[in-house]
Amino acid sequence: MAKKQETLTEINTSNKIILRSVRGKVGIVVKVQPTVDPKTRRFPDCVKPVDSKGDMILTDAERNDPDSRYFIKETDVFDVIDGTTYDLDDTRDRFIWEAIKHCPLIAPEYDAKDSRGVSLINGDAKRYGIAELYVMRPGVEAAKRVSKKKQLFDAQRYIYEDERGYDGRVLKAKLLGHRMQNLPDADVTDYLLQVAERDPEKIINIYTGGDTAVRLLFIEAREKNVLYYKNKLYIYADNVVLGATDEAAIMYLKDPKNKNVYNLIKRDTYPELMEDNKKD
Repeated sequence: MAKKQETLTEINTSNKIILRSVRGKVGIVVKVQPTVDPKTRRFPDCVKPVDSKGDMILTDAERNDPDSRYFIKETDVFDVIDGTTYDLDDTRDRFIWEAIKHCPLIAPEYDAKDSRGVSLINGDAKRYGIAELYVMRPGVEAAKRVSKKKQLFDAQRYIYEDERGYDGRVLKAKLLGHRMQNLPDADVTDYLLQVAERDPEKIINIYTGGDTAVRLLFIEAREKNVLYYKNKLYIYADNVVLGATDEAAIMYLKDPKNKNVYNLIKRDTYPELMEDNKKD
């Protein structure tokens, strides 16, 4: 059984699992049993089958294992309440956690969703969430929050400190699918900041991804009908297929083996550059 509940100030969270009740501190006991790993469809090695008498079935090697006294029966039931803590440095606690961590009553985190994107805790309009407990690792959660805040800070800093100023921000907006060259800088900056709030990584990638030129070429080639979309495919000339999605087409243009096609599209998209090169 898990060790006695501890207050958060007493816990070194580096290697501990705390289970919290989705209903709060109301004293509800949730009974959980060992659960197979959905990927392997097997119990973890610390969980053992039992015979008709309820005795654990072990091989000779397992009986001689120094940790055998901590093995879990497939039929074991564990009572979990809000705040139950498992110390992963303790063999017994670690085995219990390995045995129950895939239980559908336990969400791996508060915001966890199923394969359909439905909250394991809150459910959706059609049904309530199935989870009664969720995993809290305070140190990890705090680190995630700090990381998200730093990511947003970095994205905002890239926007405010754009080396090209207004022109650079307009270019980034264009890469995001918005033409804003005739709008005030405040409007352009506000738009980019809104994107950063929703998806800071998208802004950071635009500034640091190294493929800005390729993405801009793709957008302008599409706008000038150098590339056209037909039968759900991006096509150049009559028969050069770049891909079915924006990202697929951009990946095609980034591939060194398609350099000749890239140069042809660039020539057709920016003919004025070719004229300037001839003059030089």
